[in-house]
Amino acid sequence: MKKIVSITALILAILLTVPSVAMGAAGESGYEGGISSGQNGGKTVLEYQEVSFITGEPIVLKGTITIRKTSKQSSILTTYTYSLKNVEKGATLTRTVMYETKITKKDNGQEIEETVLNGTPKETLTIRSNNTTTSYVLTSCEFTKSTIKDLKPAVNYYAGNLMSSKTYQIGAAANNSTVTIITTGEIYGYDQYWSNAEAISLKHYIESRRNINQQVDVWGGEASVTISSSLLKQIGYFENIPGEISFEGGYGQSQFQSSIMEYTCRLPEFDKNGLSTDNMMEIHDSLRVDGFPVFQRMPVANMNNVGGHWAENEIKELFGLEIFTGNPQQFNPDKFMTRIEFTDALLKAAKEVPEDSALTNKTAYKTVSSLKKTNQEVTSPFKDIDVNSAYFSIVDSAVKRGMLAGKGNDIFAPDEYITKVEAVTAMIRALGLENLAPGSYPVTFFRDNDDIPDYAKAAVYVAARIGLIEPDEYGNFNPHQVLTNGRAAQIMKKFIDYLCNGIIKDYRERFVNYY
Repeated sequence: MKKIVSITALILAILLTVPSVAMGAAGESGYEGGISSGQNGGKTVLEYQEVSFITGEPIVLKGTITIRKTSKQSSILTTYTYSLKNVEKGATLTRTVMYETKITKKDNGQEIEETVLNGTPKETLTIRSNNTTTSYVLTSCEFTKSTIKDLKPAVNYYAGNLMSSKTYQIGAAANNSTVTIITTGEIYGYDQYWSNAEAISLKHYIESRRNINQQVDVWGGEASVTISSSLLKQIGYFENIPGEISFEGGYGQSQFQSSIMEYTCRLPEFDKNGLSTDNMMEIHDSLRVDGFPVFQRMPVANMNNVGGHWAENEIKELFGLEIFTGNPQQFNPDKFMTRIEFTDALLKAAKEVPEDSALTNKTAYKTVSSLKKTNQEVTSPFKDIDVNSAYFSIVDSAVKRGMLAGKGNDIFAPDEYITKVEAVTAMIRALGLENLAPGSYPVTFFRDNDDIPDYAKAAVYVAARIGLIEPDEYGNFNPHQVLTNGRAAQIMKKFIDYLCNGIIKDYRERFVNYY
């Protein structure tokens, strides 16, 4: 495989010593089998590359893709405008295509998205070589895509399939020369605050019929394209060089976006007259597009009180991320953490999925400025949480997002200390990965498996599988252990690391050989 080297990857390596990879949001490259730099900073005009196979040889086209999205009720209209070139091949491609996506919400919280063409796409590929110009003009196009999206508290997961058929006229219509490409594909992805990823696998089947010098030349070929696009937020520590400065080193967050493509094609070899032969050539190559890293320093908390503590780094990072709040000088790492304190931290760590920066809402919705105006009654999900309590907004949000349950009998017990099993269960609920366990009551590898409550066994099993928890020196989980602030910081840091790095690996490694 061709080795890929990028300047932006080098920049990130300088910024952060921790290795990372990045990916993108759904549809940031369109559905033509290309890759883009992604909407870093909310950009809608993106650097873009794709490979065209319709001429009988792979032609790498580079340029820009412009994305415009509008929402209207339960539909989204997306317009992609492409402007691409290959100077060496004398190739120029222009394309405009609009899709309409209808969203149907199901009772189980999932969404079904159905995408079809809106209007007639326009596309022209022009090849200039040896004082001759050959044009490939799109004359017919069909497209369908169906996706199921599973909305979880901290992560939205989706999977889908697509199919398209495109026919191009080669040169003048009188020549009766055409090329048709039929494409099938699979799409997998997820979207959340700390990272997102999309993996696409496409299979192109190409059939060409062309009149050349009063001869009919017919050939067929195929191409496989795999794409991995992602966005990643990576956290690193930066030590201050000057000794006489009011604060020690602190943490910074870098946002990095990239797309990687690998393709393999089997196409015929052509003779000197441009006619296809029976010899088939197999070509394999890779492309990559990186977005420029976005770097942001995080607040530095003065925490001499935790100096030398085994969880010092985790605690300082969580204060820098503003997941732990309050007076840092009063933070005691060995104090037990309450259920409400953990819930508040989890809500800040498991941030809601960001809105699509390219999407413009064209529908005017009436907003309710005051609950009093609608005579709507505010109720608490628990008997021991009053609606006027300072805890109410935290607990209400956690319950509505499906992260945390009560203690039974409609009791939340906010001031009780949180146990390890309660914390782990809440984190797995936030990730929405309970179904990764083999059954409702799986047997874990912990020696004290029998001490794990039945309701939590699936969550504990999954947490161990994805690396959130490990056994102690005796092989135990210790489900009823009360968490100190330091222990809570440790497990919360692992939770964030998984959201940043862990979840992305499966989407990357199954599709593109990154290394």
